[in-house]
Formats: sequence, structure tokens, C-alpha cells
Amino acid sequence: MIRCTRIIIPLMLLSAANLYGQEQKSVLQLAEAAYARQEYAVAGALYNRIARQKGDKMPAEQLMKMARSYQEIGYYKEATDIYKEITTRADRPAAAYFAYGEALRQLEQYEEAKTQYALFTTANADSLQLKSIALKSCDSAAVWIKQSAPVQLMPVKELNTSSSDLVSGVVQKGLLLMSNGYRSLALSSGSQANPPIDKRTDQPYYKAYIYQQYTGGNGAFLEELVPKLLGKYDYHIGPVCMNRTEDTLYATINIQGKGVPYTGKGVVNGVRHLQLYQSVKRNGQWEPLAPLAGINSDGYSSSHAVLSSDGDILYFVSDRPGGQGQSDIWYAEKQADGSWGTPVNCGSQINTVAAETFPTVNEDGILYFSSRGHAGMGGYDIYRVKGTKSTWETPENMKLPFNSGADDIGLILKRNGYEGYMASSRRGGLGRDDIYYFSDSDYFSRVGTGENAGQPPVEGNAQPPVAGNTQPPATGERPRPTERKHTAEEETDKRKLEELKFLYDYNSAVLLTESRRILDEVAAVLKRHPEWKVVISSFADNRGSDQYNVDLSALRCYAVIDYLANKGIDPRRLYYSNKGEKEPVNGCKDGVPCKEEDYKQNRRSELRVKW
Repeated sequence: MIRCTRIIIPLMLLSAANLYGQEQKSVLQLAEAAYARQEYAVAGALYNRIARQKGDKMPAEQLMKMARSYQEIGYYKEATDIYKEITTRADRPAAAYFAYGEALRQLEQYEEAKTQYALFTTANADSLQLKSIALKSCDSAAVWIKQSAPVQLMPVKELNTSSSDLVSGVVQKGLLLMSNGYRSLALSSGSQANPPIDKRTDQPYYKAYIYQQYTGGNGAFLEELVPKLLGKYDYHIGPVCMNRTEDTLYATINIQGKGVPYTGKGVVNGVRHLQLYQSVKRNGQWEPLAPLAGINSDGYSSSHAVLSSDGDILYFVSDRPGGQGQSDIWYAEKQADGSWGTPVNCGSQINTVAAETFPTVNEDGILYFSSRGHAGMGGYDIYRVKGTKSTWETPENMKLPFNSGADDIGLILKRNGYEGYMASSRRGGLGRDDIYYFSDSDYFSRVGTGENAGQPPVEGNAQPPVAGNTQPPATGERPRPTERKHTAEEETDKRKLEELKFLYDYNSAVLLTESRRILDEVAAVLKRHPEWKVVISSFADNRGSDQYNVDLSALRCYAVIDYLANKGIDPRRLYYSNKGEKEPVNGCKDGVPCKEEDYKQNRRSELRVKW
């Protein structure tokens, strides 16, 4: 099932029709039925009504379900209050201590959580394993949270809503998203004033979207992803991934139709499992989606597909038999005829007795995923692991700022290798899951480098690497000049390029609209002269430390490289030199007060042609 998300409206405000529309059944019957169907928003409100009526006489079993309902929809503080009450009662179940510890850890109250975990007793081997991991997690998280974060996560205001918004992948022109908050927006595919609601979360169903960057003069726009292909499906749609050539699409979609397989008797409805679908683009048109042959398993979910760097391995999430726990990451290999082989579990090095989900591949031979079963800060944490298929090294917790006590999922790197996105339900966000952006010129040097990761050509000091599947390996050599006579056109084009200057806002590496317009012209010149190589030199003003300004100028170099690469210029032709605050064009040096316009002239990138 798609991971439950949080609601931000008070539980008391749920529709009266939802709660009291079936008065022929008791409130308890309605609550138990909603809980069994995993409709936690409805169940929590109904149990709350019972609690107000019964007070201290409410059985501990019902209080446990009420607390878990609150916890599942993100009301961690309310859940801890209920668990605290339960642990003082004579009829308390042993599981209350573990559940209490989980809720406290989601609030990042690690010492208090450790106390509750220690009180949990059980004879179940899996539960004892989870207890051991939870205690270890509290110790690790208490240390991690005191360490400074190497980069800052910034919420992406133009993409976040009061609902749940996630990044699922990168394509040539932007980002693949899934959201249940965009349905009311006036997009090209239209808007919905009253979209259908998932009763488990009291929120709309997810749809897939694309956020296209640098597609026009004003930068970016959001639209529904292939609505002619995906628009006819009901319930949850997404995440979606594409292969590198973007002519094959893999989508996670709920099974369709009114009838779903029953998994229980009486009031319990069946589970509307997730399935993986595939579509291929031929002659510029997407073929109809079809279930992915050999991957889906009747009666179980298959979801969250992602491809290895070479496209020959499909990783996905499933709760089918043969796994390690609640949901595992599996893989299948591409066969000679283009079909996918029999799914194989990725093994116990990655998968645990708890849940694993949201796999992503950013570098060759590296898998990112979220888990509740490895030592972490709380909720789903993001992990990075080197390996392939069922052979993996020890997963590495990404720590701060990527992880928190809340759910942290879907770490995605852009193809330039220094900008990334992820989603989190952490405190301070606009909605239940918000999208966050980071820019980290030292990313690979901090987290380790995949076998084929490299860096673009460099002039001067070696600088931070970028993703190896986009940028070429560094050779350490400068291009050798070619002795030949240049035409008048070449001399004119060279002079014009070297006179250009791209300016930036303060403390920013984002290309301004005017800079993108000029770079469109640069790309056209470089396409006319396919043998040319260009050095991008970037600078910062003198405010901030020397090292900070060197890093900032590196990001500005990468911004230019990234833009030109997206315009079809081979990155191997693009060299860079990050100058920091060196070589100001005016007298703005340390200790010299300047006007903002003078500072701005020093925040620049310049080009130099290498014959």
C-alpha cells in the first residue's frame, strides 16, 4: 500500500456524514471497521468520540487503536499522550511501551524513547530484533542530532502544498513528482474542485506530475504527467519513473474496478493493491499502459519501480511472500528479448523485518532507499548503499539534514550531481510531506563515490565531483591547442562569447532569466562549432569566508554547465575554474564597503574559448 500520509485538519472536523451516516451501527462498530480498513483519519475521530463518552472506562485495546490512528496520520504528540496514559493502567499491553517509544522517537525525544523501549518485553524474535535496533537508534540519533548538518535543506515553496508532495525522479527537462495537493490547481489538464478522496487518509488520491525547468523564457512550469496516458486511471497514480532515453515509462497504479480481493470477513473491505504498469513511446506516441509482465503478483503489491544506471536491472517494492519483513526491495533483470526476469529479493543486508520503500538510483552501483528497520532517527530514514542485485555493503544512514524523527523519503540527485531533492514530513513544513532542495558541491566527497562517478574537466584546483553518468571522468589534462588558422566568423564568435558575463543574486547560484536567455545563444554558437571547448570561470563577491566563496563559485560553474548540457552541449566540452572572491572587477575587497550594484558585478561567470 502507499505509505499513509498525515492530515493537518483537527480530527473533530471530519465530515459528520462520514462519522454518523450509518447510525444503525454503533460508533464502536464503525471505528473498528474503519481501523481494519486502515482508514486511520476516520478511525481516530470515532475512537476519540468513544473516549469522550467512556473516559477512564475505555478499554486499553481501543485506546491503543486510537493512539496508533493518531500516530499514522502524524499526530505524534497526541499519540504520546494516549500511550503515556495506557502505560499507567493495569490492563496495559506490553506493546504499548514499544509504540510509545516509536512516537517519542518521531518527536526526537530520544532519551525518553529509550526508557520506553527498555520496558518492552516480548518472546517474539522479530520484535526483539526491532527493540534492539530501536535502542541503538536512540543512541545514534542523540549523537547525530548534536552534529552540524553539512548542507541546508530548503523547502521548495512553488511545489509544496498543504497536502503531500513528493519527488520521484529526474528527467532531462525537470523533475517527476507525485502529489495529492495539485488537483485543485489550474494546470493544462484542468482542475478538480472536489477530487475523489482516499478514506484511509481523508485526502485526495495521488497523481503524477512533471515540473519542467528551463523550458521557456520564465524558467519552469508544472503540469500533469502524460494525462492522455494516466488520466483514465482511478485511485493512486505514482510514483512514475522513466528510462534514460525517456521512451519507456513505469507507473505505480492501484488495481482498478469496483471489486477488490477480500482479505478478511465481515466489515473488512479488501485491499486495493498496487501494481506496476509499463508504456513505450513509439513514433512520438505513448502506447497504452499494460501491467508489467512477470513482475506483479496476485494478492500482493508491487510498486515504486526504479532502474539501474544502465537500465538492465529493475528495482521495486513488494510485500509478496519470500521477503524479510513488511515490504521489501526486490529486483528483476532485463532479458535478451526485453522482458523482465523472475523477481529476486535484494537480501537481508538491505531488507529488514520492518518496511523498506522508495528506492532511487542516483549513481552507478549505488541504491538509496527509506527504511523503518535499520538504525535511524525515527519514522522512515534515508539510507545509501553500494552494490547490486542481492549483493550489498552495509547501508549508510544519511543523517542530518536528510533524516529526522519524521518520515524522510526519496532522495533524488539531479544529473549535474550537486543539486538534489527529497521529501519529508518533518516539523515546520507546509503540508504532510514537503519537497526540500539542497545544493552541495562536496556531496560525493562526503558520502563516498561510486565506481564510475567522476567530475567534469577542471582548470586549476580540483573541485567537487558530479554524477558519473552525466559528466566525464576527470583526466587532469588540459585540452591541447590545435595549430590552424581560424576563420573571421570563428574569431567573431570567440570574441562575443568571451565578452559575456552572467550575474547572480546574493548568495545564490540560480541563473537569472537574462542569463538563461544569453546561454541559449551560447549553446547555438557551440553547436555551430562542435570542436570548441569552453572554460567557465565563476566568481563571488568578497562577503563570506574564502572557502565558502570558492564553494559558491563552484556551484555557479555547475549551474552554467548544467544549463548548457540540458541544451544538448556535451559536458566533456565544458571546463570550469571556480575563482571564489579572486579577481574582482572593481575595488570591492575585504574591508572596503561597497554599494550593492558593485558587489553584484563581482558575482559573475565568464567564458573563455579553448581552440
